[in-house]
Amino acid sequence: MKRQVYVVAGAIIKDKKVFAAQRGAHGLTAFKWEFPGGKIEPHETPQEALQRELREELKIDVKVDELLTEIVDSYEEVDLHIATYRCELLGGVPTKTEHLALTWANKDELDKLEFSKADAPTLKIIKEKYL
Repeated sequence: MKRQVYVVAGAIIKDKKVFAAQRGAHGLTAFKWEFPGGKIEPHETPQEALQRELREELKIDVKVDELLTEIVDSYEEVDLHIATYRCELLGGVPTKTEHLALTWANKDELDKLEFSKADAPTLKIIKEKYL
C-alpha cells in the first residue's frame, strides 16, 4: 500500500503578486517552484502546521485565510495530500533557509516559473481571483 502524506502550502498574496519558492535538488519535485509549506504533524491543525512551517523555512509570520485547493498528487510510492491556503504576510521578510530562490511574481511572471503539475489548480484560482 502507498504511503499517505498530508501537507499544507501557503499562497502569500500581496500587492497583486504571489510569493513562490524554488525547491532544492532533493525530492520528487526537485528544482520546481512551489507555494511553501510542509508536513502536518499529528498534533497540529493544517493552519497551525502552515504557520509553523513558514516560520521555520522562511522566518515569516502569516495569517492563514481561506482554503484554495485540496488535491492528491500521486507518485509510485506515495500519495501527497496537499491543502493550499491563501495567506497574509503579518511579519518578517522571507529568508532562504531551505530553498534555492525566492520571488514575488505577478500574473505574467508566474507563467515563466516551472511549478509542479500539482500546483496547476491553485495557480488557476490565484490568477483568476487575486492577480
